[in-house]
Amino acid sequence: MRTLCLILILGNVLFLSWSQLVDVRVKDLERASPVSVAPPPRIVLAREVPKAPEPARVNPVQPPRVAPLGESLPSSQASADQMTCSSVGPFPDLTEASHAQAALKNAGFEPRQRVEEGELWVGYWVSVQDFESRATAEAALKLLIDNQVNDVYLMPATDSSNVLSLGVFSDYQRAQRRADEIRALGLEPRIDDRKRAGSVYWIDADLPEPGKAIDTSIFQTDPRKITRLELRPCPNAN
Repeated sequence: MRTLCLILILGNVLFLSWSQLVDVRVKDLERASPVSVAPPPRIVLAREVPKAPEPARVNPVQPPRVAPLGESLPSSQASADQMTCSSVGPFPDLTEASHAQAALKNAGFEPRQRVEEGELWVGYWVSVQDFESRATAEAALKLLIDNQVNDVYLMPATDSSNVLSLGVFSDYQRAQRRADEIRALGLEPRIDDRKRAGSVYWIDADLPEPGKAIDTSIFQTDPRKITRLELRPCPNAN
């Protein structure tokens, strides 16, 4: 009897172990979702590949051509080839002229400095002109001030009749942005070169051989500053 009881107990222990460890059923919610496999890419011919759209072409804003200051360069190539002395300028003050003179010395020239009366390019002048009357110009001035455009100036009637000055800019892009801002308010601005008269400095330098021009890039020491220079024959040069 005791043997039979031991056999039954052993059988129950074995059944319990089998049911808990071997015959385990996984619930549907506990089953891992099947992994989807992406189909391989379809082989296409080269002519079936769609062409990518061409990038939009952006046209950069080009500043207007600036008229030369003072006298122009020699009109004929023959005279340019025969030039033996070249003047570089104009420089607005003695400091810039001295820097240019030092740059020419470093380049192997023997520069000579002189001063004369002439014109200097100041920048791009944005203005609104051709008002019918002084009262119309004053109404436009009020319109600009009411729209937070405070750096605007109605020029005296003795200087220029009915002209609104909207600033002078050394960079053409900034002048263009100001013109667009004013145009959006219903006015028609214009951009012109602004010059001033006064004493200017020139540097004369003998050329190592006739027709060999001076490289003006040696004077462009500050890329943020616009320096406009001319090359012309020296006065009284043979």
